[in-house]
Amino acid sequence: MEIGAGAAFLFAALCFFLTGEELLALLLPLCAHELGHLGAILALGLRPRGFRAGPEGFTLSYSGEAGALAHALVAAAGPLAGLLYALAAARLQGLLGLSWLPLTAGLSLALSLFNLLPALPLDGGQLLLQLACAFLGERRGERLLRLLSFATAALLLALGAALLLRGRGWGLLLAGAALLFSALRPAGLVKMRKIR
Repeated sequence: MEIGAGAAFLFAALCFFLTGEELLALLLPLCAHELGHLGAILALGLRPRGFRAGPEGFTLSYSGEAGALAHALVAAAGPLAGLLYALAAARLQGLLGLSWLPLTAGLSLALSLFNLLPALPLDGGQLLLQLACAFLGERRGERLLRLLSFATAALLLALGAALLLRGRGWGLLLAGAALLFSALRPAGLVKMRKIR
């Protein structure tokens, strides 16, 4: 397990600005998401190799022989686990009435849907990359995902700018900028194709 300095700083800032319940509401969906990936890795007979937390997010590396469909399933398992967590938290809110459960359900839903966007390094981009390379060949599949990543980032930037001008906050604009930065780094595409 490797925790980068950026991730440690971000966690410290979250601890400073969020209450204990808010921090729990954020960390539980992140854990559910990563456990979804880990569960799929183990179920497919692959071997987890390491976990890295950085300012750009989490990376779970694994090794083993598997086809494109298996790698696509590993990518899809995180958002699926997050969606199931959101449903469970919303259901538990009705039963238990804990004040932080709607927040954690909403955060998990937002994280899962964002991760399904067709852009690398997100899970949706990885899923599509595996399928595109299997059906179109590696070169065409990578080119298609590079274009989709740029288009998705540009769309998020445009929507984020429009929302910012209407006083709706910086969130979507920052997400688009982060995706654009990832799309501009050619190493990001190579990293997604190599299975450790």
